[in-house]
Amino acid sequence: MKLLIAFLLSLSCFAQTNNLQLISWFAGADIVGTTGNSKANLESDFYVREFEFSAFASIDQTFDGVLTLAYHYELANAEEHMEVHEAFLFSSKLFDLANVKIGKFFLGLGRLNRFHRHDWIFTEAPFVQKSFFGNEGAKDTGIEYKRNLLSLGSSITFGLTSGNEFNHTAEHNHDEGEEHDHENANGPTFYTRFAKFVEFTPIKGFEVAANFVNRKDEESVQHQYLGLDFIYKDRFGRMIKKLVQSEIWARKSKDDDDEHTDMGAYIYFEKGINQHHSFGIRADYYKADHEHESGGSEEEHSIDGLDVEDSLTALSLSYNYYNSEFMRTRVTLEHGDGIEVENSDTDSYTKLSVQFVFNIGAHPAHVY
Repeated sequence: MKLLIAFLLSLSCFAQTNNLQLISWFAGADIVGTTGNSKANLESDFYVREFEFSAFASIDQTFDGVLTLAYHYELANAEEHMEVHEAFLFSSKLFDLANVKIGKFFLGLGRLNRFHRHDWIFTEAPFVQKSFFGNEGAKDTGIEYKRNLLSLGSSITFGLTSGNEFNHTAEHNHDEGEEHDHENANGPTFYTRFAKFVEFTPIKGFEVAANFVNRKDEESVQHQYLGLDFIYKDRFGRMIKKLVQSEIWARKSKDDDDEHTDMGAYIYFEKGINQHHSFGIRADYYKADHEHESGGSEEEHSIDGLDVEDSLTALSLSYNYYNSEFMRTRVTLEHGDGIEVENSDTDSYTKLSVQFVFNIGAHPAHVY
């Protein structure tokens, strides 16, 4: 992997030296420092959480290509790994008003899942996102078709993937010496998203979407996800004056002997002061299926190192400083209730995080 990175860097230097404009290069880093109250047993550290190196270019008259390598470090399980983040073909020319992806990519569902983590509007994913799709998001290998419905001001997305990397994790079995970074599936995963966009003015509008996912894991447990996502933006130049973002998700899991449902939601509001400063507030809610029993006792749900038996609520306040379009700094104070801590009577936690994100090179265009 190191040799591959060195090769890509050398190729990038060669292209710049020879004034070649065929390939666009991008690199980005996400640096996080976090600390929390000791009673909740939260980890404290200052570390590079993520680093990405990406190349994208036109392949021929029909297809574009995207290749992304990524390094990750997850504090909760102290695991770090390098991986192929995305590798897919993209075309907007195969079908009228439609885009097609073929390969490995983040699934085009929900709001957060369609962005890389360093482009999120907050540092940590909401609890429902972590529980359903992992700390970073659901990605997989397959094909995705998105069609714009101009007469309705909307779009519809269909995806079919292998399902083997849906909830992306990195776990290591120290006893057996084995490491895996995905969970297998018993059959393909299917998902769809219908989105409606409403434009008030050229700088103000909202999008609302309905999502459905159907997946069967390696133990033949059927998972069905239903979700709504919403985004509202009021922008003035580079400054976002007001932003509201929310997602609501429910997951129904069923096997031969049992059935259970968990659900969660978040809502985030950001107010821009000017193009450099903004403040945000986010409310989180996650409800586990506390009636679902495993081995005669209630099943505990672990989310990023926190055990939840019934429901978890959290409120976070953030200050964002946008140094430029290529760098931003974020400070977040978060307080939550509803966790289970071994050998402690506390059910709450408080965490302070600082995040530095910077980009080098040409970043691909973002969706709305």
